[in-house]
Amino acid sequence: MELYGATGYAATVGADKLRVRYRGEKAETVVEAPPVPRAESNSLDYLAAVLHGEIKPDGDPSSLETNVVVVQILDAARRSAASGKTITLEKLPD
Repeated sequence: MELYGATGYAATVGADKLRVRYRGEKAETVVEAPPVPRAESNSLDYLAAVLHGEIKPDGDPSSLETNVVVVQILDAARRSAASGKTITLEKLPD
C-alpha cells in the first residue's frame, strides 16, 4: 500500500516495514512496524476476541463508519479522474 500526502509519503514493504519520506528530505527512511496482535491479524480471531469481550470494536475496519469514509474516498477519486482536478473531501457529520 502507498499513501501520498501534502507533507510526504509512506509505502509498505512486506508485512513489517514502512518506507517513509517527508517533504524536504533527500532520502527515504525505512521504519520497522510493530507486530499486529494476534486478535487483530485476521477476521476470525478478531471476531472471537470481540465476542469474548477481549477487545472493543471501535474503529473496526469493517464498520459502517469506516465504509462510509471509504466510499467517500473512492467517489472523490472517480470524480478527480474524470475532471482532472483535485477533489477535497468534506468532513462527515458526527
